[in-house]
Amino acid sequence: MDRTSVVEIFQGKLIQWILVPGFIMTAILVSIVGLNQVQTMEREIVQLSRSLSRNVEFYIDGAEDVLRSVSIMSGDGDVESLREYFGGLHDRLGQFERVLLLDKNENIVAVSPHGIKGVDFPIRFSGSDRSRRILTSPIISSHSGKLVVYISIPAQGGGKLVAELNLVSLQKFIYGFLSSNTVIVLTDSYGNLIVHPDQELVKIQANVGGLDIFKQKLAFGEGRFYREGNKLNFGSVVDIPGTGWKLLVGCSAKYLFQPVIALGLLISLLVVFFFLFSLIALKNEFRGGVVRPLVGYVRKLSAVAKGEYPTSASQESEFAELDELGRVFDSMAEQVREREHDLRVSKQYFQSVIDSMPSALIWVNDDMEVRQCNNRALELFDLKSTEIEPVNVEVFFSGRKDIVDLISQAKVYNSPRILERTSVRDDVSAMFDITAFPLRGFEAKGVVVRIDDITSRVRMEEIMVQTEKMMSVGGLAAGMAHEINNPLGGIMQGAQNLERKFSPEINANIKAAEEAGCSLEGMQKYLETRRVRLIIEGIRESGMRAARIVSNMLEFSKPGKDMLTTVDIHDLLEDSLELSAKDYDLKRKYDFMHINIVREFSPDVPQIICSPTEIEQVFFNLFKNSAQAMSEHGFSGSTPHIYIRTLSRANSVIIEIEDNGPGMSPEVRKRIFEPFFTTKAVGVGTGLGLSVSYFIITQNHGGTFTVSSSPKRGARFTITLPLQKGQS
Repeated sequence: MDRTSVVEIFQGKLIQWILVPGFIMTAILVSIVGLNQVQTMEREIVQLSRSLSRNVEFYIDGAEDVLRSVSIMSGDGDVESLREYFGGLHDRLGQFERVLLLDKNENIVAVSPHGIKGVDFPIRFSGSDRSRRILTSPIISSHSGKLVVYISIPAQGGGKLVAELNLVSLQKFIYGFLSSNTVIVLTDSYGNLIVHPDQELVKIQANVGGLDIFKQKLAFGEGRFYREGNKLNFGSVVDIPGTGWKLLVGCSAKYLFQPVIALGLLISLLVVFFFLFSLIALKNEFRGGVVRPLVGYVRKLSAVAKGEYPTSASQESEFAELDELGRVFDSMAEQVREREHDLRVSKQYFQSVIDSMPSALIWVNDDMEVRQCNNRALELFDLKSTEIEPVNVEVFFSGRKDIVDLISQAKVYNSPRILERTSVRDDVSAMFDITAFPLRGFEAKGVVVRIDDITSRVRMEEIMVQTEKMMSVGGLAAGMAHEINNPLGGIMQGAQNLERKFSPEINANIKAAEEAGCSLEGMQKYLETRRVRLIIEGIRESGMRAARIVSNMLEFSKPGKDMLTTVDIHDLLEDSLELSAKDYDLKRKYDFMHINIVREFSPDVPQIICSPTEIEQVFFNLFKNSAQAMSEHGFSGSTPHIYIRTLSRANSVIIEIEDNGPGMSPEVRKRIFEPFFTTKAVGVGTGLGLSVSYFIITQNHGGTFTVSSSPKRGARFTITLPLQKGQS
């Protein structure tokens, strides 16, 4: 079946297209009419501005002429006659609010209508511009409350005649020319309003000197568009000679172009009407053969774009090209449906696989931008969707240069790179192993970053190492303590015997000294001079200190001797706080009373079975260590704090003691429970306080004792105690 080509049909019909030429012609006509309208309005504005400027000038000239006549009539009589003359002058001069006669020193000699004697006039004239006829900006007269300006002319005798010129009459005259479409603005040389369509702005003495049209240098009779607020106007500015005043006459842009817009709309409507008439004439011819098949294709294409695939075949057309297009479209839609189904299944399967992984996976493209991740990464980085808006890796990992370098090296060297035992963000304290490996065998290039949470493993390794170390040190400490005790006892007993042998209170010492041919008093003086007593006292104190260390070491190898009893953990904490508050070290200026204690006790914490004195010793050690650390190394915030929290969990009680002190480095945190390890100066700490506390909690009470800390972020010690010993 022979079919007519749609191309041949449209080649003949496009010649009849008239819409674009019609709009071009409309634009040309509107432009011509618009320019003519602007020129006409310019002429009207110039004519009105000339007329108004002359009237303003006449008003000022008239006021000056009146003042000159008053100056001539005032003569050079005495002061009293001048005051009498001025007393009745105001009633005859209605345009003036007040007339003042000043002497050569600018003191007020006479005033109409009120007499003021010997008062200095507040406005100085010596430095005023002689070309200016107006002495001041428009102001509200204190005499009448009306808008006035001061004008002045010389008077006989070297004085001046000054008048408050009332501007109300001038305003009323100019307001008579205002209409809803006319803009008239009169300002002084500084932009202060004298006349304005909005009279409220005149009352508050608003300033419009910032308008663009006042800043432009316009030729006489030249108009410009300017914006006042949100309104566009067209106007021309005229300077009032000898006053510095500016007169702006104009109209709104809407009024100016209203005829042009009306003409443009009329012609546009005619063009559109003619176009619609032609379109309707062609519509019937193309509806069956062209429009209806194309509409069907568009609907099917829209359905395919939405993921809906029509099952019916496309409508046959009388045109060969459209009929062939329908068959091709049906075949294409079927192939797209099958491929989209396969792609959706593949994508869901792939996403399910990576979402099921316990590791966080992140895809970084070849431009070093993060594009996609799995569910574990959503949780780790607080994301909203696995499809991520492109973001640079430096921003995504908060400037972590080591992670960015790891990804960059994996991309450059095309081989996996591993970063072990690190954090991913500053606000995440967990530990991770990060592996970056390049994508291979796929069109999309880039790097896959795998993040494995190893926090539990690292902490378990630390606990195992710590426990093994403590077990070994415990046995060693027990043996060392017993071996040291015997010689230590001999040293302390020897020191005590030396003190007794030199004591003057024992008769045997006195008798032995006499037999030796020396007096005991002389020996005492010798011992004092050579400070032998201080040496003996130092031996005894060192022995006692060693004895305390040995006593602490014995705590590693044996359970507490105190009787187990049921106690309230909150009472133990309060007792430890009271004991710490009484502990004041004068030498180190350490005072527990200056620390803010924040109690966060849970009301449902049950009583536990424990050794009260041992647990109290643990709490006291922690409070004292926190106070000393904050006293010596500072704290974050305005005041030092110690936070004490308790809560109940299953068959145990958890106690957290946290401070805002200097914190600990990872190296110090790992060794904090080691015996004899201390960060304090020599002689200040033995390094056994936390070690003994660790054994009290873990060995004597079957609990756990952990610490989490980082530099400049304080330290938090967490103690878990079973409700009764041996209970998990």
